[in-house]
Amino acid sequence: MNYRVSERVGAFIIRKNDSSSLYELLLFKHVDYAQVPLQIPGGGVDPGESLEAALHREIYEESGLLNLPIIRKLGALDRCWLDTKNTARRHYFLLEAPPGTRDRWEHIVHGAGADSGLRFAYFWHRPTREFTLTGGCASFLNPFHLPELYEAP
Repeated sequence: MNYRVSERVGAFIIRKNDSSSLYELLLFKHVDYAQVPLQIPGGGVDPGESLEAALHREIYEESGLLNLPIIRKLGALDRCWLDTKNTARRHYFLLEAPPGTRDRWEHIVHGAGADSGLRFAYFWHRPTREFTLTGGCASFLNPFHLPELYEAP
């Protein structure tokens, strides 16, 4: 069978909280679609675009944040749809925002993607071991892949 693979990126963005010095994770919720679960920034890789360039572009389009340093690549996961014979390969990265990054903000997505014009509400969250996200990114939200988020106070 011939499967089409689309390359995608996902961004785990952390920052140190100014008051506690503990790392927190950047999450967003859809302002106009409350039923959509919490998410991390990410999206598609354009033809000829490097993973890193796509990562920075998607972060900027979806959050307005620019030039965040990549700490490391966490890994990649494939999600296959047998009915359409399509596969999405999402590459997950860990990035760090500066400590002074706003605590909360809303951002209107720009760019050519399907999410253009949507409103995202961003906030920082210190996850517990019980906290999870939906989709493939949940595979990386753990002390093994993101020890920074689970350090003891």
